[in-house]
Amino acid sequence: MRRFSTLAIMFVFTVFSSTPLLAQDGGDNKVDLLLIFEKGGIIMYILLLLSFLASCLVFYYLLTLRNSVIVPKEFIVQAENAINQKDFEVLARVCEKNNSPASKIIAAGANIFLRSKNNYQMIKDAVEDEGVRQAGLLWHRIQALQDIAVIAPMVGLLGTVLGMIKSFMGLSAESATPRPTVIASGVSMALLTTAAGLIVGILAMILYSVFRARINKILTELENSCNKIAVEMMLVDDDTNSPF
Repeated sequence: MRRFSTLAIMFVFTVFSSTPLLAQDGGDNKVDLLLIFEKGGIIMYILLLLSFLASCLVFYYLLTLRNSVIVPKEFIVQAENAINQKDFEVLARVCEKNNSPASKIIAAGANIFLRSKNNYQMIKDAVEDEGVRQAGLLWHRIQALQDIAVIAPMVGLLGTVLGMIKSFMGLSAESATPRPTVIASGVSMALLTTAAGLIVGILAMILYSVFRARINKILTELENSCNKIAVEMMLVDDDTNSPF
């Protein structure tokens, strides 16, 4: 499943990057990219910028939204070993050396344990609160891609309106019979910007959906791992305060 998701992302990204080059004229030759941007006007350059930003975000998410980064197995093993040894100072140091969301969640519980060993409810609340905060940060991280998916079609629609305005202004400026080129220039701008905006928006939304599914899977793993360690932490708390 992970391999399929990665391949799907790379396929969409490849289409994303090469879409302007796929436009063709009436023959077999490809339309000049510079000509497309010249006809589309400044709106095409705005959409190009949005496309570039989306591409950068995709690479960033591929590098950072992984189980090995969010829930490092090595850290989980070190944390469990520290709890089994009932050494929460070592656990706190292990969390400080690791900068993953999992380490920050466990560190919240470890710090409470060091300050208030007999209050397991505070440990539970600290772990849950930090877990909610880290989950929110992960969701906020991919929000930019959804914003691009929403903004790009609107920018394309703006190009459509500007293209139609250009056509009607050209018509009003013609004293005699209007030339077809006057209308064609504005219409081509309207169609090109509309198509480009929709392409960028649709592909960005597809990529957002893929990464949203990935985050759901990562959060499940994060919750399971941190809950397991939190329970072990509370059991150590009970053993420490047991009179037997």
